[in-house]
Amino acid sequence: MSEPTFLPLLNSIAVNETKGEILLKAWADATNDEALEQVLRFVSIREGEHAWAFTKRMCELGHAVCEETAFQFFKDFDELVTYIRSDATDAEKVARTSRGGDGKDPFASFFNDTSIDPQTGGLLGRYIAEERDSGRRLKAEYDRICAAAGETPASELDELKACVAGLQKELADLKRVRSAA
Repeated sequence: MSEPTFLPLLNSIAVNETKGEILLKAWADATNDEALEQVLRFVSIREGEHAWAFTKRMCELGHAVCEETAFQFFKDFDELVTYIRSDATDAEKVARTSRGGDGKDPFASFFNDTSIDPQTGGLLGRYIAEERDSGRRLKAEYDRICAAAGETPASELDELKACVAGLQKELADLKRVRSAA
């Protein structure tokens, strides 16, 4: 019997959720903002539970989690944790950790693998729903912190950057038309 093709996905989730738990717990321990701390602790616990659930599923399928082969969502993880534990402001931490997305759903392709069994599919479905909820909770806190610090939230900066890029493209097109005339 061949190995399930979705093992790399499960492995990467297990590895990165473990790191997410560590990172968010470190931030919760370092912040003085009670509302932020509450959300960070909640999401940290959820990340840890996901890590254990996916590790367990890997074991049920006869495979161990392997950090070396996992997609690494967190680059320079140790340095990032050190920064999160520092006395940098929460707004500075938000600026360093928030990732403006491209607007695409990062989970949209998870079920493209038609060999996913019902047990793994159920686990992935719960994971996706909880990750989306965690994202909403964290974004609300990030936006609140940025507003309190008088900074523009990363999501708004991404929108502005996309708008500027669009305007630059239109300007380049107009210059091309003008020079061709």
